[in-house]
Amino acid sequence: MGNQLTEMAPSAPFLPNFQSLHVVVVGLDAAGKTSLLYRLKLREFVETIPTKGFNTEKIKISRTSENQGVPVLILANKQDLAGAMSVAEVEKVLALHELSASTLHHAQGCSAVDGQGLQPGLEKLYEMILKRKKTVRQTRKKR
Repeated sequence: MGNQLTEMAPSAPFLPNFQSLHVVVVGLDAAGKTSLLYRLKLREFVETIPTKGFNTEKIKISRTSENQGVPVLILANKQDLAGAMSVAEVEKVLALHELSASTLHHAQGCSAVDGQGLQPGLEKLYEMILKRKKTVRQTRKKR
């Protein structure tokens, strides 16, 4: 799923050109992962059926050393629904405050139905990617 982000970039004017990126999209069942990807690619809401395929149990953001500093964007989807968890609640449940200071992260409320919140979330992800690349370059220069 995540490889589609690179294919979408030319149709997303708010994202400058960038090299191919690996993006992982994870979430609970019926969280709206496929709907979000269709919203990004087609710029419209597409009614989807449950996606069958790779399945995971509830996960937490890995705190292993190999993941330190990798930018993390949390999209709190379904903000158009009355019972949706707030962004603050999502941050608390995922224990984002426990991430290393070197792990850039941002939580953004959004809705795959109307697209609200997706652009600012992806703009923030792009900023974090640039910041991470700059940090890696500086670290390599010091060696």
